[in-house]
Amino acid sequence: MELQTKQPPELEFSMPEVEESLTAYLSAIGGAIIGLLLTLLVLAIWNGGTLNFTNISRVNAVQAGLTDVAADLESINTNVDALGERLILLEQEAGAVAALQQSLTELDASLTDLDRTLSEQGIQLTELDSAVNDLQVTRRNFDLFTAALTNALAQMQTGTSAARTESASRPNDRRAAGSAASQAATRATTSQLNQQAQPALPYPEPAFVLSTQVAPNALLVYLFLDVNADGLFDSDENLIAGATVTLTSPDGRTVAPEKDVGAAGTRFVELNAGQYTISVEDVQGYTLASQSSAAVTVDPDAAAGHIVYFAVVTTGAD
Repeated sequence: MELQTKQPPELEFSMPEVEESLTAYLSAIGGAIIGLLLTLLVLAIWNGGTLNFTNISRVNAVQAGLTDVAADLESINTNVDALGERLILLEQEAGAVAALQQSLTELDASLTDLDRTLSEQGIQLTELDSAVNDLQVTRRNFDLFTAALTNALAQMQTGTSAARTESASRPNDRRAAGSAASQAATRATTSQLNQQAQPALPYPEPAFVLSTQVAPNALLVYLFLDVNADGLFDSDENLIAGATVTLTSPDGRTVAPEKDVGAAGTRFVELNAGQYTISVEDVQGYTLASQSSAAVTVDPDAAAGHIVYFAVVTTGAD
């Protein structure tokens, strides 16, 4: 049996690494020696050119100076620390100021959006008011159109009735017909009867307006010349004076007016709560273009009183 012997491991040895380590060691020793020599040089200069420190007062002075320097350094360190803390606080305050400026900017943007929204809503409300006014005018025009249509239908029915009456009045034997004068009289009589039977045109109601210029327990009544036949009093239309206005209380009594309001208009004041009836009569030279009477409710606790406008047209105008 053969014994196997192992070769010892080879030691890795590198001359460059040894040289680098030796150089670093010598450099460290050289630095220490140079530092020591510089220290001795400084001490020799301080001691008047000798290293013999026989003057104790100088040594004590040096120690006191070093102590003062150490105290000053400690004070400087304290001041530097305080300054660092103050800088940190300033940075935090700067961050807070920046955040506040950002919040103010966002608030300004929100206020701008709010103003824009309010403006748009204001425009929409204005358009809605205009649409309501147009709708009222349209309703008045529709009432007038309905009245005209009713009148036309009534005239058509009248014409049909006249034709039937004329046909019935003729005898079966045309040779027995009366004279031309008798037929004309019959037609005139029939036409007069039909005109008497013709129904009256339905007029629109007078216009009611709430106004803070009138007390809640008062009423103000005007007649106006309705030029555009819309039933509403416009700024370019004229008021009519001389009308007889009657106000009837809920219990049937006639309420006396306070006085005439300028050249036109009638005012009733100190009215109790309840439903009153206003009646007007035609003014000479004019004809009512609205209903001659209307009911109005008086509420003394309301915020405003009523102004009632009755429309009239010139007599003979269609």
